[in-house]
Amino acid sequence: MFDKNLMKKIDDPKVIWSLLKSTKELSRQVYIWKFIGDKKYLGMVKIESVRRARNDFCLIPSEQQSKVVESLLSNVAEIDLYVPESSLLMRCYLRQSDSPRRYYLSFPHYSALLERRKHLRLDVYESESIKVNFSKTIVVPRVMSQFFEKTITDIGVGGFSFYVSKMELKYFQVGDPILGISFKSYEWNSKLDGEITNIREIEPDDLNSLSYKVWRISCRFRNINVESKKYIEKFILERIKQDLNVISS
Repeated sequence: MFDKNLMKKIDDPKVIWSLLKSTKELSRQVYIWKFIGDKKYLGMVKIESVRRARNDFCLIPSEQQSKVVESLLSNVAEIDLYVPESSLLMRCYLRQSDSPRRYYLSFPHYSALLERRKHLRLDVYESESIKVNFSKTIVVPRVMSQFFEKTITDIGVGGFSFYVSKMELKYFQVGDPILGISFKSYEWNSKLDGEITNIREIEPDDLNSLSYKVWRISCRFRNINVESKKYIEKFILERIKQDLNVISS
């Protein structure tokens, strides 16, 4: 995913200071996380101050997050942070704790920016983590219907995509709605509506591991529900955590 999502590593102290400063000034939400057993827990914080002379910054818990944040930051040295609005990843050391109100962290010894886009989307095809199924009907010139079951190639709260073969391509056109799409993963089941926004031909290469040419169907969600948004955001954060561990090791 490092290459596919154009993750750019940042090690210039001036740039890191500027990113932290803008995150603070714009009051952007910051996520921290921690694994307890095999379960991941998330906490929401904000940056209260940035002290360039001391190379540190201060986190404060978001509303009603004090106990969660206190639990996540207890007995830890390294802390991972993610800023969704700027697609910024950071890994820092906890320098001082005035629990449960304030936590002082050193400037990141690792930071990166993911590809900027309206909604963060991650390539997930290899893991076959989320599958979709739906029916599609066309008139060419007679009425034809087909049931599809696909593994998605990427997903975000704004939309998703999947591959189709040349034989299946005739069922898809830009602007077409796809209603009642069933999404299914280990933890998530939902029915959502989508609309096709782009169709792109994909040739096999070393990165996508395809054995033949396919077409990538990109869709946006129509009126996605709150529960589905929360699941997708959590799923993305978990994948980011996994890849952050790999590329910074």
